Amino acid sequence: MATRICAPRCAPVPKADPPQVAPEPKLHGPFRHTTHSVLQVVFDPQPENFDVKVFDGSNGSGIPFTINITDTTDTLIKMYHEKKPELQGNLHLAYNGKQVPKHKSMKELGVKPGAMFITYQKCTGG
Repeated sequence: MATRICAPRCAPVPKADPPQVAPEPKLHGPFRHTTHSVLQVVFDPQPENFDVKVFDGSNGSGIPFTINITDTTDTLIKMYHEKKPELQGNLHLAYNGKQVPKHKSMKELGVKPGAMFITYQKCTGG
């Protein structure tokens, strides 16, 4: 019994017209008739000197300091050691839950007036 195989019949698919898209204006509405516009950068100036607080986690005390926006974290640690000379050694600062890198200025760190730094020490071997 032989089976007959017929060639497939393909009907041509009718081509549809592309959808009509309404062109959008190339200019933003308020600027349609403007020949020149200027964007102005808003600068939020920070004061030169401001107060911060250094919190000592070992005894729960906080020491206020008045620092300059260009002072570095090393300067703040030196000022802290002058007020608390008994805490010598490997002292580090944390700000916003992160370790503060040394030699960074307060402006680079984005420190605002009233900020709180927390002291901590890294223990070797444990």
